Amino acid sequence: MSDDLRLLTRYEPVFRYTAGELFLPTPVEGFLRAASLWRGGGCLVPAGDLDPDRLAEHGRRLRGEPLHLRFVDRPLRGQEYRRWRRELGTAAFRPGDRLAAVGLASRLVDAALRLSLLVRGTVPGGTRAAAQVRHAARPSPEVHPYYGRVSRDGGYLVMQYWYFYAMNDWRSTFGGVNDHEADWEQVTVFVAEPGGPPAWVVFSSHDKLGPELRRRWDDPDLERVGEHPVVYAGGGSHAGAYGPGDYVTTVSLPWLERAGAWWHAARRLVTPHPAAPGPGFGLPFLDYHRGDGPGIGAGERHAWTPVLIGDDTPWVRDYRGLWGLDTEDRFGGERAPAGPRYERDGTVRASWGYPVTWAGLDAEGPDPGAAAGARLREVTALIARRRGQLRRRRAAARAAGRGADLRADPELEALQAERVALRDGDPPPPPAARPVHRLAARPDARRRRFLVLWSAASASVVLGGAALIVLNPPLGVFWSVAALLAMLIAVEAAARSRLLRLLRHGAMTAVVLLAGWTLVETAARHWRVTVAALLAAGAVALWIANLRAWFARR
Repeated sequence: MSDDLRLLTRYEPVFRYTAGELFLPTPVEGFLRAASLWRGGGCLVPAGDLDPDRLAEHGRRLRGEPLHLRFVDRPLRGQEYRRWRRELGTAAFRPGDRLAAVGLASRLVDAALRLSLLVRGTVPGGTRAAAQVRHAARPSPEVHPYYGRVSRDGGYLVMQYWYFYAMNDWRSTFGGVNDHEADWEQVTVFVAEPGGPPAWVVFSSHDKLGPELRRRWDDPDLERVGEHPVVYAGGGSHAGAYGPGDYVTTVSLPWLERAGAWWHAARRLVTPHPAAPGPGFGLPFLDYHRGDGPGIGAGERHAWTPVLIGDDTPWVRDYRGLWGLDTEDRFGGERAPAGPRYERDGTVRASWGYPVTWAGLDAEGPDPGAAAGARLREVTALIARRRGQLRRRRAAARAAGRGADLRADPELEALQAERVALRDGDPPPPPAARPVHRLAARPDARRRRFLVLWSAASASVVLGGAALIVLNPPLGVFWSVAALLAMLIAVEAAARSRLLRLLRHGAMTAVVLLAGWTLVETAARHWRVTVAALLAAGAVALWIANLRAWFARR
């Protein structure tokens, strides 16, 4: 066994899947034998004639051409699909209340983006069924490989574990955002050289970046079996999570994120203590990382089959196309991914080319002890420099006949406190990271049924009310819109047991607006008095400031 393979096996992750998962990691060779290779709309290699060497050959010869694989020739429909459902049986998976976990604004965005599926390129619903039939008929169903790569970057020994799935059936099986043929996911372990235990681990999840997803090896949130990190894979999406549960997150667009920031800023202006913002504007979903399904790795029923890959592996290096059907989806969510080395546009993935930078570890340093020692020396030098500055400032004050400023210096105190912490060996705090997931809240049983029904119907109520206002507004356009909004907000608050808080905040807002309007109206009516009062207040403030400056110079 090579040294690289021995390292990969030592730290290989343990994967736990959600009950109802249809696709587990599968060998690339078996997938390619069942797939066909396409250039645009024309088939280059039919199913049954493709293998890794031939894929690499076509990738070299047709570099720059739009290549993609196709695993499913014809989706199951009608009677075939119904028969497949009966044979599959009742799945053990019970979905959560995705739309009930998010607010009304997010549900409206969800409705709009789901309507957009009508004009976007999408994977047909029966593709999941046909892909599962082919996947179940693979020659070695008990073989579950990971494709491991060992590299060195930025002082770290980087071990990447790549997992290949025949399909991402997140939308059709688990109510998620997208479906697409083929799926590549990864786990990356960073070991500080020379030797020693791992320093960091990163799970891939929905195109997020490493700094948002990494955990220190000693993080209590990171579950391990011996030296093997535990990954809770998302149902259908195969994204990684550090603990079991149903997680709420949001797929958003830049303009939606800006709109969400404006909305929360407006709420803070109107409401003194608004509730903490949820996942923001965007497409809300639940990602199921329950861990109650099959498992692979140490202590689980299935074992891993490690396969070494690298920059010299022909099919990794030479094939830049997509690994499944290219739907040409404008949003990209329904398009198949490229391989482990490349993005869809043929450029090298950041996680492959420079994993330390991708994970945001450039500033962390490979040796935490060495980094702490360097910071201690730096802080000691800063303290000496700051003390020198304060001594010179006080000497200059005495020479000018002014009393020396003996007040405490906040900057010096902060540096001294940091030096004490570093000298006592306190571990550095974990890096700040924007939370990618939050566990879905579970309302009490009395409210849950009403909340679920309202969350499913709210978008339709908004669209129906808007249509009525456009055709024949019963109270005029303005007041009809105001009544519709008031009704929606009140029902939403009642469904979440927040009606009293809404009424309280509404009363406070009304008082603030009324007081503001009264002041504006009074100022407009008696503008001379208002201007004179403002000028007088400015004169008094300036006089007080000048007095304080004069006494400070004495």
